[in-house]
Amino acid sequence: MDFLVKSEINQHDEPKLKQQEQELDSVTDMLEGLSFGPVTNTGYMLELLELKKGIVSTISQPDLLSSDFDDRYEQTVIPKEKEEVKPLTDQENKLVDSVFKLGQHGTLSEYKNATVEYKDIYKLRPETWLNDEIINFYFALLADRASHDPSMPAIHCFSTFFCSTLREQGYAKVRRWTKRVDIFSKDFLFVPINKSYHWVLGVIDMKNKKISIYDSLHGKDDYTLKLLLTYLEEEHLDKKKAPYDTSDWTLESPQNIPKQGNAYDCGVFTCAFAERISRQKPLDFTQNDMNLIRRRMVINILNKHL
Repeated sequence: MDFLVKSEINQHDEPKLKQQEQELDSVTDMLEGLSFGPVTNTGYMLELLELKKGIVSTISQPDLLSSDFDDRYEQTVIPKEKEEVKPLTDQENKLVDSVFKLGQHGTLSEYKNATVEYKDIYKLRPETWLNDEIINFYFALLADRASHDPSMPAIHCFSTFFCSTLREQGYAKVRRWTKRVDIFSKDFLFVPINKSYHWVLGVIDMKNKKISIYDSLHGKDDYTLKLLLTYLEEEHLDKKKAPYDTSDWTLESPQNIPKQGNAYDCGVFTCAFAERISRQKPLDFTQNDMNLIRRRMVINILNKHL
């Protein structure tokens, strides 16, 4: 790499500085060769960075380092360890296989107001679109888990019919949907949204005053973002009898999120987004995890528990 020399170097210091420069080049090559994905040997990475810092601190001419090298070093981070999708046990795999092969009709599982029939559970087979029943059941389990664990963020999950009703019929048609819940006391509101056979997740972050739409195809939907913001204003006026200032709220469509690689896993991504965000965990799953997540969701629905 090239160095920017901004001051003169004494002749007797040149051999020492030359050696240090070569060591810096070697460390730089190793840093540039590192993957910025999940790092398995974090101890080695830390040792490498400490070595680099030690070399830098011994150089008598600090301006030897170019700003380009310094910037790269400052931006080098140790990524968090990837949270693996929990694999199924042999017994769980056999149970999922047997459910998929049953071919029965009628109710398979019920939880509060959510019901999944056999015809619905088959939507969790590979290469199949998820329907409202699967997503509503799963989101009911998310809400239940959060309500029983005080260490987790307080959440409220809307049904899959909420956003379409709000969009097509206005606030008056959904105002009673929250008569038993104060959404302004929650940390997160989750809104599963269906747009022309494509599932996305709306997340209203009440504490950080932010509304996001997590789209596994990395699309953007400014209209729905503004629709949800307006909903908050109308809900506050109706329930709290006072205006709600949203002037400092942020609306976003995150792009640095997992992306689906087919045309049928959007519902699974939507559920996975909500599951991770509800626990404040990183969104580090991939398309390759989708079939395992589908099978895990079958177990969740059968057990009525996440």
